[in-house]
Amino acid sequence: RLVEAVLADAGVSEAFREAPAAKQLHHAWLGGLLEHVVSLIGLADRVVPHYPILMRDLVLTGVILHDIGKIRELAWATGFEYTLEGQLLGHIQIGASLVEKTMDALPGFPPRLKTLVLHMILSHHGRLEFGSPKLPMIPEALMLNFLDDMDAKMQTLITEFEKSAKL
Repeated sequence: RLVEAVLADAGVSEAFREAPAAKQLHHAWLGGLLEHVVSLIGLADRVVPHYPILMRDLVLTGVILHDIGKIRELAWATGFEYTLEGQLLGHIQIGASLVEKTMDALPGFPPRLKTLVLHMILSHHGRLEFGSPKLPMIPEALMLNFLDDMDAKMQTLITEFEKSAKL
């Protein structure tokens, strides 16, 4: 219900399809954010069954929504730049706020689930020095951090290897 509600907003869903995942590093091209999320869904579908402690739906919700704030953090009309909101707040805060407003608008959204989903977004960078206001403290948040970090680093390496092969 939550993911459908977030993506039901036409402006959000259009931006989610178009946005880069980053200004320069991983998935830094139009549609890169969605490509990153699709990659993470594939990784989660392979890894989550290995760990029965994980709630699959919570991991997938985190995977889909963890970077949703990038649709307002970045501008991509004429190049990749940070918006004022992106510079001053960052995608983690922007995303948590967007998702929290959506949860508050859903009648009967479970308070405990709200806390868990927000924790997934707030902790997905895994370390305070990497911009996460919280460290991952539930198994699903830790898994999201590992998958997100691995996918970003692997895509960065792939891009760099492709650049060097063209030289």
